[in-house]
Amino acid sequence: MRATWDAAATSQRLHAYVGDPGAELESLFSRLGADLGGDVCVEVGCGPGRMTGYLAQRFRRVIAVDISPAMLERARAAVPAANVDFRLVSGERLDGVEDAACDTAVCYLVLQHLPHRRLVLSYLRELGRVLAPGGRALVQLPVLREGARPRLWRAVRTAVVPLASLLARDVAGRASYRGFRLTESELAAGIAASGLQVAARDESPSSPYRFAREVFLRLERRA
Repeated sequence: MRATWDAAATSQRLHAYVGDPGAELESLFSRLGADLGGDVCVEVGCGPGRMTGYLAQRFRRVIAVDISPAMLERARAAVPAANVDFRLVSGERLDGVEDAACDTAVCYLVLQHLPHRRLVLSYLRELGRVLAPGGRALVQLPVLREGARPRLWRAVRTAVVPLASLLARDVAGRASYRGFRLTESELAAGIAASGLQVAARDESPSSPYRFAREVFLRLERRA
């Protein structure tokens, strides 16, 4: 995964998201009934720092993590705020972030790119680990629709994408960019196993991903 996102940091994909980051964050928190601000925020997958500066204005401290050294280099240059701590993580875990380190975590436009079920579930567990009791995680991810056809499509896609990625010239064609979609039951089991509970949920029927809908969650760490 690291090679893919290092490559993305120097490609046109770096400019794929051109919306207003402040407006996107305000919308995410608002739709889930949460106030945008607090003490310590962990930003999962900060990339080139597109949202980091706005979070730094709203939280006392921000721990911004990413799998890519190249992305972190760009983020540090873009966001010189003294209250931001940039950290490199392995991609398997949020290693380097202490247990119960934050009262808020933001994981937006990240889970959709993880290439395996186990990684998506691992990130959910890690969110539960780094949140303090009573803390909250604001999460977005595409979820596979119910039915035999979406499951069959996922099975075929899971087999084909790693092979197709060997021929991909654009990073967007790589398996570690195209991601994996959880089912509703897999998501629910992953949340429960993480010591989290759903405090609020919203969704959009439209998604850029086939056979999926966009799901937005406010997850809370059990006290």
